[in-house]
Amino acid sequence: MATSVQRRGWGLVRKDQKPDRERARAIKTRQRAIGRELRRVYDNVAQEPVPEEFLDLLRQMDQLEKEPEGEA
Repeated sequence: MATSVQRRGWGLVRKDQKPDRERARAIKTRQRAIGRELRRVYDNVAQEPVPEEFLDLLRQMDQLEKEPEGEA
């Protein structure tokens, strides 16, 4: 057959399309790269110190939880 279409299994696949295995490998590679970049960015954020204002708010919330009802 001299066309750009090959018969593969039950479906027709154009020659310029990647076979499913190659395509899946390319998708996995791309996902791994995205995952590495996200981990790099979020690891940097996770290493930053917690702002003192936020810690103050958490302390205030803890104090409110410790107080008996009706005293607040």
